[in-house]
Amino acid sequence: MVTLFRLSLRQMLSTRRLLILLFVAMVPVGLSVIARIVTPEDPADFRESVLIGPFVIAAVMPIVTVVLATASLGHEVEDRTFTYLYLKPLPRWQLAAPKIVAAGLVSAVIVIGSGVATSIVAPGAETITPMAIAGGLLVGVLAYTSVFVWAGIVTSYALPIGLVYVFLWEAVVVGFMPGIRWLSIRHYTQASIHGFDNAQFAGDAAILDLAQALPAAGIVIVVFVTLTVRRFGRMDVP
Repeated sequence: MVTLFRLSLRQMLSTRRLLILLFVAMVPVGLSVIARIVTPEDPADFRESVLIGPFVIAAVMPIVTVVLATASLGHEVEDRTFTYLYLKPLPRWQLAAPKIVAAGLVSAVIVIGSGVATSIVAPGAETITPMAIAGGLLVGVLAYTSVFVWAGIVTSYALPIGLVYVFLWEAVVVGFMPGIRWLSIRHYTQASIHGFDNAQFAGDAAILDLAQALPAAGIVIVVFVTLTVRRFGRMDVP
């Protein structure tokens, strides 16, 4: 299992895809540098409503995580080694776990690095803010990873489906219907950040609280990790 994890990690770290994702992650950091120079009228609100919310949480986190999670088995499928991997005499969870952990780890480093750097560089940053942002982003990354690793082994259209979920469901539908935020990983993330630092996202009256967001995210993670393991045990060998 350790060998498979190292192989998965090396595959993710050696692709051009990673360079593109790093560029995406640097966009809010670059904007925070500009904001530091220009100094907006309300730095705290600008950091929350322009940099962290729309860019880091709504764009960087889902793009990075969905791309890496849905591609976690891509290398084995492309070079036709999935059959060898699948036929190893190992429990199915020992095949699924390294893929999930590798995708989650790489995503977390990129996303949390982007969020923390943005919050530190942006004007008006407070001491607790980077810690709260890191904790909330970790919740979101783990939830997205669990869902889209599963999606990646269920359908070859996992990436477009993931992007539709992120930019149509979470950005549009949930935005106009706050009552269904129970079904939005983005809002688990925002609620977690708010729970860790109640000065963040305090203006969102319909947001979930920490006691709701963490169990909801936990249920998503457990359910989809279980589904991934079951799928490994039942899928046809190509």
